[in-house]
Amino acid sequence: MKILHFISGGDTGGAKAHVLTLLDSLRKKNIDVSLLCIMEGIFTDEAREMGIPITIIPQEKRYDISVIKKIKRFIIDSGCDLVHCHGARANYIALFIMNGMNVPFVTTLHSDYKLDFVGNWRKNMIFTPINAFALRRFKHILTVTNAFKQMLIGRGFKEERLNVIYNGIDFSKDITKLGKKAFLEHFGLEDTGNTVFIGIAARFDAVKGVNVFLQAVKEFCDSSPDADVSFLLPGSGEMESELKNYAAENKLTKAHFLGLISDEKLMNGFYNTVDVNCLTSYSESFPYALLEGARAGKASAATAVGGIVEMIDDGQNGCLVASGDYKALAAVWKTLYENKELREKYGRAFYEKAREKFSVESMAQTHIDIYTKIIKNNRG
Repeated sequence: MKILHFISGGDTGGAKAHVLTLLDSLRKKNIDVSLLCIMEGIFTDEAREMGIPITIIPQEKRYDISVIKKIKRFIIDSGCDLVHCHGARANYIALFIMNGMNVPFVTTLHSDYKLDFVGNWRKNMIFTPINAFALRRFKHILTVTNAFKQMLIGRGFKEERLNVIYNGIDFSKDITKLGKKAFLEHFGLEDTGNTVFIGIAARFDAVKGVNVFLQAVKEFCDSSPDADVSFLLPGSGEMESELKNYAAENKLTKAHFLGLISDEKLMNGFYNTVDVNCLTSYSESFPYALLEGARAGKASAATAVGGIVEMIDDGQNGCLVASGDYKALAAVWKTLYENKELREKYGRAFYEKAREKFSVESMAQTHIDIYTKIIKNNRG
């Protein structure tokens, strides 16, 4: 079985983690996998480091359709049995190719396509409807949560076209990470020995709600000014200046912007350091940011959106709040800040659930089963 994965190549965050983890897991099951990308980036750098075969057919602008003919020829010459697309740009290009090909096309829905470009009116106006149109032309769509499957059904997608495959994370190996002391020294941060670290690893884009995280920081610090707490924000994105300005204007001196962390050892150091791992998104799929925290055995506090509610059982292995409710989030922080035993209890419980239900082995095998069925049906 030869599978070609098609993705832009400029991806970061959850989509990057999902695709690279999936390809690595498929290779371990002796599946012939390769990557086709249209740009260079952190994603392509990491893919090469992992030894994944990768081809770049550059597309400098989204509206440059000159690459379509080249990509079609490459797919034909590759001899692949199936093309698996990821993301709006790959879906858009596949729209012009897949109907004239004998090779079946599949796409994975990593997020709510109606919210992907929220915060950028130009991209939202142009690319959201294009991606929505492209998605409806795929005969096979994989969703990373049951919530996304139900969302698509509610929007008129036929259920028989949809399959749910949860993201998976590798619990079988020891991960390389910086120790807490080394991580804090790297960023010039202090630890009194009693400091509670609360963090959020997310793109600084509107859909991720990092502004809500900062509003909760203000709420918490206003009500508990003497609390020995530090808030860590690795990341970058379109809202970076706005978020930093808000922090400066409100004198949020306990909030620390760490910049984009692309080094795996350093990023694992973040999850090793935080006591409470957060996500404040308005829309989510099945975020690796929470799975990474689960693997590190850390308590989680997140918004009750998308697949997060399929990961976290509120009050059992973490805490959920409504999206945008910064006051509720600050109240959760106060409870967790004051109760170390509760933090540790949530961390252990989330680790056990994730290890049992969200493994890379399960994710890879489910993909193989679906690929096999689609390829067989395509060949008649």
